Amino acid sequence: MKTKKKEIQKLRNELENNFTPLHSIIEIKKWYKNIIKKSKIKIKSIPLKECTNWKFNSKGQMVHNSGSFYKVEGLRVINGYRREINKGWDQPMFTEPGYDGGILGLLKKNINHTPHYLVNAKFEPGNYKFIQLSPTVQATFSNIKRSHGGRNVKFLEYFSKAKKYKCKIIFKQWVSEEGGRLKNKRNLGILVEHTDKRKIIISSDYKWLTLKQIKELILENAMVNPHLRTLVSFI
Repeated sequence: MKTKKKEIQKLRNELENNFTPLHSIIEIKKWYKNIIKKSKIKIKSIPLKECTNWKFNSKGQMVHNSGSFYKVEGLRVINGYRREINKGWDQPMFTEPGYDGGILGLLKKNINHTPHYLVNAKFEPGNYKFIQLSPTVQATFSNIKRSHGGRNVKFLEYFSKAKKYKCKIIFKQWVSEEGGRLKNKRNLGILVEHTDKRKIIISSDYKWLTLKQIKELILENAMVNPHLRTLVSFI
């Protein structure tokens, strides 16, 4: 599905209008800082061989016991193109099953006659400051299949069953990932608008922001993650 020019222009017009957002930028920053402060995250480095549920297979690749998520494999560049190293190099790479990563979904809804987008204060162990503003849904297909044995992905139904949940698909296409460490990976980017008048119940780690606010927060130091930046990059 390709995004129509009229739909893109309509979204861009949101940046010019003086909408009244649910929360001010000051309130959003305070909410974000409080989440980081109260999270009490603790992480430490351990040897690869001590990673629970991970192992080295007969090919020397590091894989998950479930066969899902990703594998760490060695890649040898024999002949590159206009890089700093002329003779090629070796490096580890992360490879997803089938090379398809997952779904990056952003949920839009008009609240008090103002377009808002649902973002998540999401923890990832490698994040700068551990928690960053992320799309409504940011999940690999392994997470969606619950290969980890954990909970279902919140709000996934608005993207996987858009019509059933009264959502209009505005944008849906495969978007590229960072190729310096991820082999041929891509994610399915989706932007949907919830057209039902019913309220969507959210937990304290989610917040409704306007497009203008998201764009403004991108200018903050590593507050907005790359996936949310990707989903608003075409606007």
